[in-house]
Amino acid sequence: MSTVAPERPSSTKPATLGAGRRAGAAGRSFAVLLILPVVLVLLWALVATLVDSLVFPGPLEALGGTVDDLGDEGYRASMLTSLRLLLVAWLMAAVVGGLIGFLLGQSAFWTRVFSTPLFAFYSIPKVTLYPVFLLLLGLGEASRVAFAFFHGVFPMALLVMGATAALDPKLVRLSAALELSWWQRLTKVVLPALMPTVLLALRISFGLTFLGLVLAEMFSSDTGLGHELVANVANVRVDRIAGQVVLIALLAIGPVLALLGLERRVKARAGIR
Repeated sequence: MSTVAPERPSSTKPATLGAGRRAGAAGRSFAVLLILPVVLVLLWALVATLVDSLVFPGPLEALGGTVDDLGDEGYRASMLTSLRLLLVAWLMAAVVGGLIGFLLGQSAFWTRVFSTPLFAFYSIPKVTLYPVFLLLLGLGEASRVAFAFFHGVFPMALLVMGATAALDPKLVRLSAALELSWWQRLTKVVLPALMPTVLLALRISFGLTFLGLVLAEMFSSDTGLGHELVANVANVRVDRIAGQVVLIALLAIGPVLALLGLERRVKARAGIR
């Protein structure tokens, strides 16, 4: 009498289910990203219609103001100047803050020593320090870049420092047991473990750097998006003010969403929720 061995459950089913769930979650997130702006624009249009005020333009008026601004060659030059300075300040904040955080996070002692001063500097209302930047660097691009850098470097350093200090000691022991070189430990073990936090830090640092740059341009600049916003306020161009606010928001949200997508992909590849 022959017996039939029971069929073993396929080991690929859990992986398939997990992949399906992740794909479903990604699809829902993408749908929300598409639907939410539409809902916000509809609410904006509804409120503008109900208020019916000259100082509260609707989406169409704001779009018309943005088109008028972008049709001005000086405005386009100001926007390109802001984007160029933003890129410089953000890269500086990312490199300097990342290196400081990584080096301090290597030692528990230095992490304890510098964490409190860094948090203290980070909590200072930085706009109150802008006159110091003007005195030291004068009116010009240098003071704007430095002020924007000052906004973005602290969260970068703090997040990378915390992640480095909290690095799983098992990974360090494993790399030592495999007798990896210093460069191999850095590229094969440490950086992949820190990459989700680094991407998070880059995302937060970008928004704060952009904020610092716009504030600097509003106070002491003859060019840039902040200067153009102040000029529109001074001339009471409410449609252009609303349109420029939306434009600045879009310029900020685009890179942030790109970094968020990259962060989620890295986490999914590493099995981190």
